[in-house]
Amino acid sequence: MTNIDNTPIENTTSANNILPQFVDQLRHLYGIIVQNTYVKDTAKHLNRIIQDANNQTMILIVGKERVGKTTLVNGLLGREILSVDDQHPTSVNTFIRYGEQEEIKAYFLDGVVAVFDLSKLELLTTGDTFASQILREHLDYLEVYLKNDLLKSVTIIDSVSLEAGGGEMAYFSEALMNRVDEIFWVLRAGSMAMDAELLLIETLKNKGVEPLCVINGIDDEEHPTAFMESEQQRIGHLMSDFIGISAINALVAKRTDNHELWQKSQYDQLITHIHRVAENSDKKTYAILIRFLQWLERFRFELTVIPQRDPFQSAVENIEKYAGDTQYEYSRYQRDLAIVKEYEQEYEQVANTFKQVQTLYQLLQTIAQHDYLHDSKVEEFTEIAVHYQQMLREYRNMHSEYLREYERLDAQHKKIHGKGLMKAFFGQHTQNEFFKERVQKLNEQQEVCIAQYAMVQQAEVSMLQAIRDTQPVLIDLVKERMSRIEQKVQKLNQQRAKDKRQLKRYAEKLNEFSCLIEAQGYIKEHLQPFLMNEQMPLKSKDITMLEETVQAILAIDLSNNGLLARSQMNNKMESIAIPFDVQEKYPLQMLALREEDVKSNDIPEIPKKLVVQYED
Repeated sequence: MTNIDNTPIENTTSANNILPQFVDQLRHLYGIIVQNTYVKDTAKHLNRIIQDANNQTMILIVGKERVGKTTLVNGLLGREILSVDDQHPTSVNTFIRYGEQEEIKAYFLDGVVAVFDLSKLELLTTGDTFASQILREHLDYLEVYLKNDLLKSVTIIDSVSLEAGGGEMAYFSEALMNRVDEIFWVLRAGSMAMDAELLLIETLKNKGVEPLCVINGIDDEEHPTAFMESEQQRIGHLMSDFIGISAINALVAKRTDNHELWQKSQYDQLITHIHRVAENSDKKTYAILIRFLQWLERFRFELTVIPQRDPFQSAVENIEKYAGDTQYEYSRYQRDLAIVKEYEQEYEQVANTFKQVQTLYQLLQTIAQHDYLHDSKVEEFTEIAVHYQQMLREYRNMHSEYLREYERLDAQHKKIHGKGLMKAFFGQHTQNEFFKERVQKLNEQQEVCIAQYAMVQQAEVSMLQAIRDTQPVLIDLVKERMSRIEQKVQKLNQQRAKDKRQLKRYAEKLNEFSCLIEAQGYIKEHLQPFLMNEQMPLKSKDITMLEETVQAILAIDLSNNGLLARSQMNNKMESIAIPFDVQEKYPLQMLALREEDVKSNDIPEIPKKLVVQYED
């Protein structure tokens, strides 16, 4: 996607270890500077870098209307999941992620998150009913969770179409483009990129971003190769590469298991490129490192102007007043108090894990939502419970199909004989053989229902035994999680006691800008040595930039030549243990589902066998 792709990285090493360690360092730095409102926007930019580093590899599908973006995504998924409607293009950005439970999460503009069944996707994306239009007006974006191997390594974003903006430039969310690792710019074979698109692509190029040009519909174009070569000559300098595909062929090939047609679709090239992007951890690490170096320069500029302006100047003037109180330790205590408050909130949530669980469905949803409830025994129970639900659904479907067929035949019989199938003895009629044949088929369906009902009963027995065995396991897992939270608080208090010896050198934390002094020290003592490691994937020019920026940051005096350090604040500093009395406050909500809570109480009765007699 970016020109980083085309530049060899010196001393490249795997990002599997570097990136998580680097993110831990950035989190600590963010926790320091976020306390200062003067650099609020700068802190937000750092937090955005942290979030992007943690995100799964994301691929954004971009293009104008009716170029086949959604069909392209369906081809990658191997099935027609997303709704395609030429009259009503996709109107909400849709993040397609991996999930064992296939479902939709709809994020609304007011912050509400709702879960929908996969069958509601058309309603949320392209449906033209009044209800769907009202829904979409309040939607921010969708997350569609699918059980698809490709999604284990990437998240695919099916985006809304480009919009025309001022100056004949196409508009698209810059915030979304900055979050992704790769952009697929989709064109329709035979339809060149518009001038408005080119202006936006040129803007991306100036930022070092080069999309992959995906030309869809090569099966429709008479001379697709000639068209691709023409576009390569015209806009090749703006793109990282060109790939021609047929999304329609890919879908048909998957549906019909046609290997030859799949090859013609050229989707293997596209999927290979996706895997290459997902596996290129070094590229992502390097991109995050460069973004941080750019952030450091922004941070340096922020620090440079602070001593020259209020409120820093007025704070220095009043430093002697602050030197006689416990403001510094209070500030530090409040920071740790906030951390413990988060642990308390987490403890409360864990203690109430099963508070609202009253049915089998709610239990399965709860297990899916909490990682700490997963182990081999629980996974085994989940499979058994899901199998029970599946057997039940299949029986209901069979029963409904039988009833529909019976009602149709019964209506025909009434029309001819004047009474329904269940009225015992009927007179002669030329259609009697037809009715005998259909009754026989209904009885065959009835036998299938009997067999399926037996499978439901068997699955129910297994499920009831499994839930009896699994409930104590789930309770133990919750207790274990609660215990780990208490251990975190204990370690925090132990660390506070250890930090008491270091409080003297942090005396300058008296005023609002003391956290920035701490940030200077953290950059020098932790981040710079970490980034200067010889195995880091940085070029020599990057290291030079890092050294110069860090030196400039350290040269900025935010302590007014040590005024804070010379104060008497250090005599007031004490290490106070933060209480964590949660066991009585948040007692464990037990899980005690009974047989009647988890069994289905509305299983339709098995249809009776039909015995219809006619006169000879």
